[in-house]
Amino acid sequence: MSRSGRGRAAPRRNPGRAPGRAPSPRDGLPEATYPDLPHTPRPSAKGTKRPGGRGSAVGRNEPRGRGAAPVPDGGPEPRRRTRAPGPRAYFWAAGALIAVGAAATGGAVLLRDGDDPVARRAPAAVLGAAASSGPSPASYSSSPTSAAYAGIAQRTADPAPLTAGEAFPSSAERTTVPGGVSLTLRARRVDGDCTAAVWGATVAGDLRRGGCTQAVRGIYSDTRRGYGLAVAVFNLAGSADADRFVDLLDRTRGGGFVRPLEAPAPLASFGRDFGMARGLAMGHFAVVSWAQRLDGTGDERDETLLSLLIEGGKAPAVLGRAARASGRPSS
Repeated sequence: MSRSGRGRAAPRRNPGRAPGRAPSPRDGLPEATYPDLPHTPRPSAKGTKRPGGRGSAVGRNEPRGRGAAPVPDGGPEPRRRTRAPGPRAYFWAAGALIAVGAAATGGAVLLRDGDDPVARRAPAAVLGAAASSGPSPASYSSSPTSAAYAGIAQRTADPAPLTAGEAFPSSAERTTVPGGVSLTLRARRVDGDCTAAVWGATVAGDLRRGGCTQAVRGIYSDTRRGYGLAVAVFNLAGSADADRFVDLLDRTRGGGFVRPLEAPAPLASFGRDFGMARGLAMGHFAVVSWAQRLDGTGDERDETLLSLLIEGGKAPAVLGRAARASGRPSS
């Protein structure tokens, strides 16, 4: 060692970082111990030691391991506040029970057009200009999709187009609801242009954004008891699009909504008087049912109208596809 080097401390070795770079708490640790959790808030916790690692991390408090949820040091997870369920939660629960029941029993039937690869491809979206005016219900509620429809959350996993026979099979042409109302299917229709089934530029624009490729509509009536029910099923790209669409309809009432399918009297005036509607996101499908008395009377406490809305949400095609996607046998 030269005379000029006496009294100087030997340089410290740090093989974990390159020369000229500031030290980092990641030095010497494998990258897997720092999972990216963009959805997890990162509270400031200076000096908090990372479990299983060396050194400390400033402003981060994440447990080790990919996908683990962060838990603050020194105590259990905070309890979340809950609120009492409202009318929308009631409808959501009814829809979830319907879906789970159909999947468990395998009672829903899925009709596909054989193994023809052309028939299994989703049609291309064709959207025109929607009507500028139309009817709206006096009351509306909506529910987002649930885990019961996880298998059909994306249209890429469920590409076969809907058919009128699948959406409104012969077994569902007549249905009875509590109160003695017996409905009969009066008309049905499949539109490749989804804007034909709605009115209002905002509603049509959301269908365009959601990649809507089909709108399937049907309308029922019980002329003896004087009730009508309109149902529309929209084939969208994904569950997020279905969630957004059924929620949007609550804000556009009076400026845009679903158009009930035209039918002869006494359904010719359907939608012009008091009516109640309900929107359900079911995977990548949005199902909208609309019930009313044919004489235009009624209110939100009408139990028969509520029963009709629940019945309208039992879309056979959607429930059948959800059952098959869950691995349950179909009858």
